Amino acid sequence: MIRRDFMKSSVLAAGALVAPHSLFSKEQKIKLAILGTGWWGTDYLLGYAMISNQFDIVALCDVNEVALQKAANKVAEAGNPKPKLFASYQEMYQMPGLEAVAIATPTYWHALQFIEACEQGLHVFLEKPISYDIREGQAMVKAHQKAKNVVQVDFPRMMADINDQVKRYIQSGEAGKILQVRANIHNPEGPLVEKAIPDTMDYHSYCGPAPKQPYLCNPNNDYPNWRGQHEFSRGIMVDWGIHYLHNVRYVMDLNLPAKVSAFGGSVKNFTTDNPDHLDVRYDFEELPVYWSHKTWGYASPTPEHDIGIYYYGEKATIFAGDSGWEVYPKGGNKISHGKVAFDPVSPADAENYSQIMVDMFVEFANGVRRKSNQGITNQLDQAFKTTSMVNYGDMAFRANSEIVIEAATMDITNNQQASEMLKRPYRSPYKHPSIS
Repeated sequence: MIRRDFMKSSVLAAGALVAPHSLFSKEQKIKLAILGTGWWGTDYLLGYAMISNQFDIVALCDVNEVALQKAANKVAEAGNPKPKLFASYQEMYQMPGLEAVAIATPTYWHALQFIEACEQGLHVFLEKPISYDIREGQAMVKAHQKAKNVVQVDFPRMMADINDQVKRYIQSGEAGKILQVRANIHNPEGPLVEKAIPDTMDYHSYCGPAPKQPYLCNPNNDYPNWRGQHEFSRGIMVDWGIHYLHNVRYVMDLNLPAKVSAFGGSVKNFTTDNPDHLDVRYDFEELPVYWSHKTWGYASPTPEHDIGIYYYGEKATIFAGDSGWEVYPKGGNKISHGKVAFDPVSPADAENYSQIMVDMFVEFANGVRRKSNQGITNQLDQAFKTTSMVNYGDMAFRANSEIVIEAATMDITNNQQASEMLKRPYRSPYKHPSIS
């Protein structure tokens, strides 16, 4: 099952989850635009924003006419006024009365679109990873600090209580000192095929600041699958694994790694530019944090642990999944807190996931009304650090070398090849927003 199908089945299982209006404030709804109406922007962000009952969806923007119309139809089918449709986000940002934007475009577009949103005084619900390269991220943080706008980054797993439960358990000392952490995703990913660019898509604008790439899709549809192309996306760890490494940083109170090393490659799926297996070691002073993924159908002896995090302590091992966590005490029996394996076709799991997405939008709306980031769970500064962490992992893999990081400047001090990846060239006429 590829990731899109895995995630979408959770929404289908949730059915028409609609929160009663009485659950939410009767305050004036916030005028929100959705930038990027692909499967995530439409099937997830648009849907949950409407369910939250906190927003008027006043505008949609995409360079794909078919995707844009699909999103517009979804707004209308929910009984809402028809939103204005745009192909240019710059034009949409000038829309009178617009207060906030949800940016759900591919990663390589985030920096330019986020910075301009800040300059226009818009509040932002932002997809992760926040940026394609480190220098973009630094410029985004600076723009946010100047604008003082409200920013919520899409880390839904941080809205659940599992991370807090694990953190409290570790702090209690019952697991002993945590000597090592390992996060992993072992999930099959299908091949990609090149197809003709649809007449309904402005592919030049779609590629934007990234080098123009072949138009790759899953075999069974014509929608672009940019996550398999390295010039568009840095792969599974950066796009999906970032959620679990963000959890690790929170649970273990980690900043940035001092050193990073990686190895991996492809042994089956050669239709993508990103490795189909990858192992990365992040050194945080005395604590090593490992990442591992396999996308080619690895048969695990413990399939319920295919997606999640191991915390290895002197007295116990903890495994944290999406829906629960387990403790394996030294010399004792397993202790379960919920079920660790997320089941996308389970109505209970799907409803829980839907609720935390709605909660995240309600939290964002409340922050916009207060014009304050206080109370926002997923703030930009921490999202920037986790994005940088996973980007360093990809850079270490590409440079085939351990890299050493200077935290104050984010520089790489020991490898020129990796250092050059801190800021990638933009395709003309786009200008990189680097502040250095």
